Amino acid sequence: MIIKNKYPVCEYDTSRNPIIKPTDFLEKTLPSKCVITFFRKELNQFVEDKKLPIIGYLHSEVLDIPIYEYSTPVNRICITMPFSTAPGAAGTIEELHAMGCDKFIICGGAGSIKKDSKVGEIIVPIAAVRDEGTSFHYLEPSREVDCHKATVDFVISGLEKLGIPYTTGKTWTTDAMYRETPEMIELRRNEGCITVEMETAAFFAVSKYYDIPLAQLLYAGDDVSGEKWDIRNWDIQKNVRSNLIYTAIKLIEEL
Repeated sequence: MIIKNKYPVCEYDTSRNPIIKPTDFLEKTLPSKCVITFFRKELNQFVEDKKLPIIGYLHSEVLDIPIYEYSTPVNRICITMPFSTAPGAAGTIEELHAMGCDKFIICGGAGSIKKDSKVGEIIVPIAAVRDEGTSFHYLEPSREVDCHKATVDFVISGLEKLGIPYTTGKTWTTDAMYRETPEMIELRRNEGCITVEMETAAFFAVSKYYDIPLAQLLYAGDDVSGEKWDIRNWDIQKNVRSNLIYTAIKLIEEL
């Protein structure tokens, strides 16, 4: 049943029978536990160091993303990168889930909209403001979507056991990275957001739709909290990025 609305983005179809499903063309070949990272260079180095084999691909017209296997004495884990933006994030989870993954830890970076944040600060988003379009095709319209409760609680507990400092808060997921105006940033900050990115609301929405355990680790990258953009060399924080990959692996091993 379609719930109609004046605005198309707010129209929601309760049907769970789409014409195209990833299970129509994908087989369950992957391990159940999956780490997704946005850090291409650091992942490539990890793959080279550990000599990880490719066990599959995420396919698209633009590029194919390899999926690697990392084996420990007690776990088989797959590690890959996502397609970017909210539609790409949703498609990534849909296809990995169809291929057998049913637990996810995601690590990436985000712009900071919190005053006086430090580059590299670890953030665990507990909710995302849905300023994108994809999540509205998975869940009825609402202002926010929460992270999978049991998984985010597990991640917070795991970080504390590992002695890794972190901050929790809301993130602002937007489709338009070049429309982050001072007024909009202030509005989002006033409703509790501390970061801005382009995928989290979609990750959380697909997780909620399928009841998939999923949580995300972000680090505070560039700063858009002031009058001018401060890049803070956020994209070359190699140690932070490598450490987040290792942390995500440690967490998914226990999940």
